[in-house]
Amino acid sequence: MKTILVAAELKRKHPQGDGGSSLDELWRLAETAGLEPVKKVSVRLNMWSPATLVGSGKVEELKALAKETGAGAVIFDEELSPAQARNLEKELGLTVADRARLIIEIFALRARTREGKLQAQLARFSYALGRIAGKGGSMDQQRGMIGGRGSGEKKIEYERRALRVKITELQKEIDAIRRERSTQRGKRDSLPMPQVSIVGYTNAGKSTLLNRLTGGKHAIYADDKLFATLDPSTKRVRFASGGWALFTDTVGFIQKLPHDLIAAFRATLEEISYSDLILHVHDLSSPEGKLQHEAVKATLDELGATGIPVINVFNKADAVKDPSVSAWVPDRLRPMMVSALNGKGVDKLLAACENALARRWGEYELLVPTGSGLLKEIYACCMVKKAEYGEEGVTLNFKATPENYARLAKKAGAAGRGEN
Repeated sequence: MKTILVAAELKRKHPQGDGGSSLDELWRLAETAGLEPVKKVSVRLNMWSPATLVGSGKVEELKALAKETGAGAVIFDEELSPAQARNLEKELGLTVADRARLIIEIFALRARTREGKLQAQLARFSYALGRIAGKGGSMDQQRGMIGGRGSGEKKIEYERRALRVKITELQKEIDAIRRERSTQRGKRDSLPMPQVSIVGYTNAGKSTLLNRLTGGKHAIYADDKLFATLDPSTKRVRFASGGWALFTDTVGFIQKLPHDLIAAFRATLEEISYSDLILHVHDLSSPEGKLQHEAVKATLDELGATGIPVINVFNKADAVKDPSVSAWVPDRLRPMMVSALNGKGVDKLLAACENALARRWGEYELLVPTGSGLLKEIYACCMVKKAEYGEEGVTLNFKATPENYARLAKKAGAAGRGEN
């Protein structure tokens, strides 16, 4: 469907006007949703119109533009109220949506796992619930039955109730998955492997980076598209010293990420707050790098993922044609430049991850009794620095978290006493 894209801003808030980059992103979002954007329109206003957001004059211009281009839909970069969306559809005679609805629809299209589909559905229903509005015959009260008490509930009340029932059912299913994830997290926590979350703006190259970190052994779908992957993937990555860590590729963030979507995906996104380390991946080739950085940081703050060490990774270094686009990057961050596509800088990044994680790990020594079965577990999951073989067993010098050392020491002690 041919679509016109509209960005509106207040003159007093944006004296110079800066809606172009947001419109460019909206264009890519529309293409991702399978639409055919044909025209971008920037509107600068003295004040918002309560009825149509942009005012009657601009509505007439949009109507003429739609006739000229053959467009069947108009998408606004700003959030529309239910009344504004209804009035615009009536005046234009076209399908009208806003950025939030577009992003939610993309999530619904792209979700692949059961959890992802449930979360996308929940976001759609939550969005719809806040925007049920109508007047006239379509929302009049329904007729009451003979012997009933009056004319019955209004259609709008019926639709709201039906949506609330669906939302409650979806929340119950998602809560069940959340409990399952909590159990899985407990199992992961029982292993001395640190957790690393890969976060970043959509299309920054997170999935490609994780593929590179695993040496391509676990291919994750990656594409040059917004929201190419929505479902998180966790893979084990080996460090040069022999230790391991679990790296999780999370859903990409974006400017003006709908609150309904954040709420629906909170169970997934909350995994970030359990991380030992966060890799914030940036697209170094993007002219909007600074805005994207701030958008991701704001979402992380909203999720409560503060106090966790962060490594800022600047990806797509090979794609930078104009050095000025990366001028905003502070000098202290410039060394962490990588190309997930060709692997440049990835070894240096892995070393930085290992160093950051090692700060949380203490150095311990443990006598592992012969035949206890602990040697394989420690070698697979800890940073073993030294091993000395003796008559009673193997004395290992290694790095681990205090919690994991306590668990391993308990196992070693039980094995030494011959307990099962």
